[in-house]
Amino acid sequence: MVADEKIKFSFEFYDSSGKYCLSNWSKDEVKKSLERLKEVNSKSFNDLARQRSTYHFYQTDWSKCTENCFPDSRANALPSFHFSIVGVNNQKARVFGAYQAGIFYIVWFDLEHKIWPTEKKRTH
Repeated sequence: MVADEKIKFSFEFYDSSGKYCLSNWSKDEVKKSLERLKEVNSKSFNDLARQRSTYHFYQTDWSKCTENCFPDSRANALPSFHFSIVGVNNQKARVFGAYQAGIFYIVWFDLEHKIWPTEKKRTH
């Protein structure tokens, strides 16, 4: 079953054009983020769902987001999810993307928890 296989990352729909681009982050933030992605890459979809409180792995509710959808319509045709990059920027950093058949299509890196702001993670 695909949901029990390790997640594979794809950058097919990655948005490198704007404010949610990994290249805007500091060298240390990028390094820690890649280490966390390596860790997440050892998990399955079901692992992330079971460890939801650790990875804050949730389906994206666009009605609660500052963005309405992904810039690529192909990504919008798939279920969208986000997860925390544990240990980066006081747990505010998130990865947003689309998921299908064992592949997580990374679209955005949100350093400041701005796409889906919550009271606990809001920057002051």
